[in-house]
Amino acid sequence: MRTGTALAVLVLALFSSATAKPKSRFTRYPSWNTKMYPVWKDEDPRYKDSWKGGKVKFIVGNDAPTLTGANVTFTIELQFPHNQKVTPDGEVVWAENCSVNGTNYHQSEPVYPAQNMDWNGIFPDGTPFKKGGDKPPAYVFVWKTWGQYWQVSDGTSSSLTIGTDDVPLGSYIVDIVIYHYRSHEKFIPLGYASTQFSITDQIPFAVSMTQVNDINEADLSFVQNRAIAFTISLHDPSEYLSDADITYNWDFGDSSGALISRELTVTHTYIVAGGFKPQVVVQAVISDKACATPAGVKPTGNAVTIGPANPAGTTVRAPAADASAAPVMVATQEATINVGPSAPSETDTEDITEEGASTARDTKIPSQVNPDTPTGPAAEELEPAGQTATGQAPVGIVVKHEANDKKDDDCVIYRYGSFCTGIDIVEGIESLKIVQVDNAVIKMDESEVERNVVDLTVTCQGSLPTEVCTVVSDADCFMPIHTMCNTVAPSSECQLVLRHFFNDSGIFCINVSMTNDVSLAVTSTKFSVTVGSSLSSAGTVAMAMVVLIVALVAGTMAYTYKRFKAYLPLKEESVVGSTSQSAESSPGWSSGSLLFWNLLS
Repeated sequence: MRTGTALAVLVLALFSSATAKPKSRFTRYPSWNTKMYPVWKDEDPRYKDSWKGGKVKFIVGNDAPTLTGANVTFTIELQFPHNQKVTPDGEVVWAENCSVNGTNYHQSEPVYPAQNMDWNGIFPDGTPFKKGGDKPPAYVFVWKTWGQYWQVSDGTSSSLTIGTDDVPLGSYIVDIVIYHYRSHEKFIPLGYASTQFSITDQIPFAVSMTQVNDINEADLSFVQNRAIAFTISLHDPSEYLSDADITYNWDFGDSSGALISRELTVTHTYIVAGGFKPQVVVQAVISDKACATPAGVKPTGNAVTIGPANPAGTTVRAPAADASAAPVMVATQEATINVGPSAPSETDTEDITEEGASTARDTKIPSQVNPDTPTGPAAEELEPAGQTATGQAPVGIVVKHEANDKKDDDCVIYRYGSFCTGIDIVEGIESLKIVQVDNAVIKMDESEVERNVVDLTVTCQGSLPTEVCTVVSDADCFMPIHTMCNTVAPSSECQLVLRHFFNDSGIFCINVSMTNDVSLAVTSTKFSVTVGSSLSSAGTVAMAMVVLIVALVAGTMAYTYKRFKAYLPLKEESVVGSTSQSAESSPGWSSGSLLFWNLLS
């Protein structure tokens, strides 16, 4: 009994030790060159010094969800520490003068200078690089999923495109290990990354709904008696459906009947308010490539060579077909690609010696992350494809079709997609009109002069507005002069008087808009303004009285001067003094002068 208990405790301890031991996130194959491409575990302290100046980050994404039979593309971009940058030729240099671990570096100096030497690099599995330049590739990316691996030599960003033929539907994960070239015989691992993607038999697409003068498209509320545009955006980045015959069967949910169209955009007008559920079924008729041998494909035993050669001059050989792994097509620009076996013997890193000798395990087939997981966005760093944007509604399943909907006599494959959502149709502001324009001069208060005003009487029908805005522009309705917005008080009818003040004469254009939570109505008109005198009536009367009094005084003075002035002929007097005395004592002259000076006073 004690022996059995001790044995159980020992087995439990060994199992706990094995479980707690950190493992590598990436499995490798028996032929992996561990001297040139070491595989480090997650918690290996050597990662801290794998790159000068800090840690390199990875932005990984894909263009899933992917329709079965189409190609899926994965992308990766390296992000370097903030004190480093990538030059146009792909070399990483220091972005500024800095000191790292006591070593000084200068701006524009390469972080890892290129070595001028002949090279004949090989991938981790021993496959040689395709020489495409005078210097070795800076990075090697090893992608792995479905029990297969793809080796790509590229720059600071790279991509991989693979086919999905005969791959079971579901969600999968692709793992990537990134290596950086350091010397003729050494690549240093920078880290691991992964991204999740999905394969579906439903056509991925999104539907956007828009309406003219809609205040908020995201609320899925629209105005009756106004056309709504339904626009379909197919998610087909690999152009798998480019030659397919696609039809769209619409049902707008208002008993108006079905609409079958081949156009991506259709319009529909709801004439009754209420809730409705528009839906559409997309059908694609795709030519079955299995009916005929594609051009450029030549059978070669258990493998297929796909030609012509890729842009980098490498012939890509697809792996032997497995029960659950499809032949693949790899496409990437200016990169060397090597495709590993479709079903190689995989061995965990811990079971492989540094020389790479190990015992191969059983062959693995592609495994789903979660077969019951519905198809959805599959990119971690990129914007998920098929995600609805403003004015778009989530996709709902209306009709479910099997993935193998196929007619042998027609040699075509049928694929379907469905959309359904709920919308609200409400009564909006209708028939906005400017029914009267009045131009008048009014007095603002006792202290101010009168001002010229224009009163516009505006009416509308339908729902009542909550805000009204007016924009006064020039005669061409092009240059805004004045803008004013006001909140509309609740009332039983839609009739408003809008008042504007003008200081200049001329022809003006006025635009009136009314809004509420669901709608917007706009109208405009032109009118003429004649500005009156800048003086008030009291000022005008006072000025007239002043002018009249001045004229009266002047006339009186002239008449009096002429009437009372006496004519005195010149007489010779013996004494000058007597003449002066005689003139001063003249009664006519004396009275005229006195009257003149009194009037002036």
